[in-house]
Amino acid sequence: MELQMRSHPWESTGAGSVAQWPLALKLAVRALLDSPLPMALAWGAGCTQFFNDACLPLMADRHPRPLGSDARDSWRALVPDIDRIVACVTRGAPAEGDGLVLDIDRAGYIETCRFDDIYSPVYNDAGVPQGVLVTFVDTAQERERILSSERAARAEAERHNKMKDEFLAMLAHELRNPLAPITSAAQLLRLPEVSEGLRLKASNIISRQVRHMTELVDDLLDVSRVTRGLVKLENEVLDLNKVAIAAVEQARPHIEERGHTLSVDLPPQAVPVEGDRTRLIQVLVNLLNNSAKYTPPGGRIGLTVSVAADATGGAATAAVRDNGSGIDAGLLPHVFDLFTQADRTPDRSQGGLGIGLALVKSIVRMHNGQVAAYSDGPQRGTTMTVTLPLADAEVGQVIRSGEGSSETRPLNVTIVDDNLDAGQSLAVLLRAHGHVVQVHEDAGSTLDGADAATQVFILDIGLPDMTGYELARRLRRKPAHEKAVFVALTGYGQQRDRELSQQAGFDYHLVKPVEIGKLTQILASVA
Repeated sequence: MELQMRSHPWESTGAGSVAQWPLALKLAVRALLDSPLPMALAWGAGCTQFFNDACLPLMADRHPRPLGSDARDSWRALVPDIDRIVACVTRGAPAEGDGLVLDIDRAGYIETCRFDDIYSPVYNDAGVPQGVLVTFVDTAQERERILSSERAARAEAERHNKMKDEFLAMLAHELRNPLAPITSAAQLLRLPEVSEGLRLKASNIISRQVRHMTELVDDLLDVSRVTRGLVKLENEVLDLNKVAIAAVEQARPHIEERGHTLSVDLPPQAVPVEGDRTRLIQVLVNLLNNSAKYTPPGGRIGLTVSVAADATGGAATAAVRDNGSGIDAGLLPHVFDLFTQADRTPDRSQGGLGIGLALVKSIVRMHNGQVAAYSDGPQRGTTMTVTLPLADAEVGQVIRSGEGSSETRPLNVTIVDDNLDAGQSLAVLLRAHGHVVQVHEDAGSTLDGADAATQVFILDIGLPDMTGYELARRLRRKPAHEKAVFVALTGYGQQRDRELSQQAGFDYHLVKPVEIGKLTQILASVA
């Protein structure tokens, strides 16, 4: 139809020569020709007709020369009130017909089809309705398209529900695993005669398993924050080589524990990329740990950084390759989806929650990059790549704050936690650092008996008689505590929880179980 339109003598029609067509008519004709749906256009007072290829089967023999003719003459037999509809639409009111039933020749077969006919105004350059655009929708095809879409959506929802069920079962298993050694170690410590060696061994077991549980919970919170866009990147121009080296340092213990051979291939020149150093290291550590997890002991893992320059500035790629268990073709398209994980061996030796790669994908997208996975199939290894745009700047010096000194002058600290064991155990640790510590179990006793000399309040948020937020507000109103430092210590670590803490007057927000190093740094800054 576009070829026919180009050769058509438009100057003999109501539309006039093409050179005189207004922009609105040119745009409408272009949209009509590009549409996969049957469409026709009636333009001007004479309803000059245009239509596309998809509309040809509907035109049939309704007019000896339909292109450029009066559209009303072509359609009056099928749409008796076409004159009323055109008059209505050219006043700016869209309309729908009563539907058309047409016998259509499709691939040599005559098929009776039903169409919805929809009429829309087309405005000229002055904003006045001057044309009528008709769209014909095959109701059978549209119904099948909708049903097909619904079936696909239902299948996808069922797949995600199954993945969530499997994930919850796996999460329960992973969280129960550390509880067994913790319980055994706690029972060992209760025995009347425990040697110093056994006591130290039990303490180390509890510390390791609590750290493992904390990592699992942190991973869950982290993937939630990142996938919902609640993480703010602290971007700078980084050398991807140095990011790779830092990631190798973090992942090396896990790789060596499995007896793998690790090779690292970096270009001699700096590879500048813009990003958050901590998050990019996290990405590569997750990929290296994933390879170590799914590669049999004694396998090979390689990390390669490469650069491909082009006219747009180029890109840097970090690739992690292994000769491990590989990825099944059916799983490969979903390997970066949340809750997706390959089948585990009977001993469940791989561990983890199957959210690491989803986290990788989200972080890389936040850096305007791409991730991809390649595998020739089970037992044939895997290659995972992270591609980031090269930064159009030189690598700047990374200024990192120091760790802070753990030696501080003694402070007066008040801990408020309705879990007495949690409060007392934290008090023991702080007293070991030389601080004077009071412990309260509720807000009421704190308001009545808090030491006036308290310099730091460490408050749980979920207290029985009032929230930690309200307690902090009331304590700050007391002249004796108006200059004290308030630290929220809670199991709630989402961004919204941190905002609520800040609004309530807390200076710091820590998530349970507390990292004593972070708390020590806070106390050092107060001292």
